Amino acid sequence: MLANLEVKWLYDVIALEESRSFTLAAKSRNISQSSFSRRIQALEASLGFSIFDRSANPLQLTNRGKIFVGYARNMLDDMDFQISRIKGLSNTTQKIRIDAAPSLSVLLLPEIIAGYTDRKNKTFHVESINVNDAVFNLKEGKSDFILSFYNEELMNYPFINHKIFDSALHLVSPCDKNGRPLFYLHRGVLPLMKYANDSYMGRQVNQVIDRKPEITFSLTFVSSMSELLKRMILNGDGVGWLPQYSIKRELEEGRLAIMDKSLSLPIGAYIYRSGSRLNQSAERFWHHIKSRSTATA
Repeated sequence: MLANLEVKWLYDVIALEESRSFTLAAKSRNISQSSFSRRIQALEASLGFSIFDRSANPLQLTNRGKIFVGYARNMLDDMDFQISRIKGLSNTTQKIRIDAAPSLSVLLLPEIIAGYTDRKNKTFHVESINVNDAVFNLKEGKSDFILSFYNEELMNYPFINHKIFDSALHLVSPCDKNGRPLFYLHRGVLPLMKYANDSYMGRQVNQVIDRKPEITFSLTFVSSMSELLKRMILNGDGVGWLPQYSIKRELEEGRLAIMDKSLSLPIGAYIYRSGSRLNQSAERFWHHIKSRSTATA
């Protein structure tokens, strides 16, 4: 099968995946649309499966197509990198693409990358985006890794995961200058600073609130950003669940207090990737990640 594949077809399929238009992709590849369509069909015939769902509008990748495009993108990246090295080009680098939850990118990535000694000829491209967009990018082969919290969809084939750390979400109150909490459970309505419902932490917090109807909250502020919620709580505007790793100093200094440890929630952070082979640099980075023991944050 591989003997029948042409490298130019792989560039064709990447162009079509990016534009989702035969007309635009053919133009970018400087060939007629009819010739471009025949080349895509020839590639699909050689593979024995459809890469694109032509009945969808706009054009969509099939499930097999998503896996193949990610593989093709990494294979071409590897090929370009190795050819440049053979030519002796000194400025050749290979991308390692990471999409990360905003709080985790700040907390973890500097430490992880600093501990990675094999950084020569590698460029890290990091984007802090919402989880839905990150999952889409991983499925489409547009990123190598996702650094995020538990995601059931990504725990199974065709994805691979590795746990980075364990932590907890605590319901906390701001404190006065003497370190005494400003709010207490069961003493009236508690103004709540809360994660958005469509976020991982928002869903976790909702489960606790549903189990504790005797605690009365008044929703006053919603955000998906831990640091913003933390700032609002420190300002004395209300209570909320915050991750252990982001409030260690504030707890030690008596600026925040855990209201009830029985309301705390365990959370874990993972790095996810596709099961198909990544480019050489990304694979080496993956092995570095796996060599790290799971931390407690």
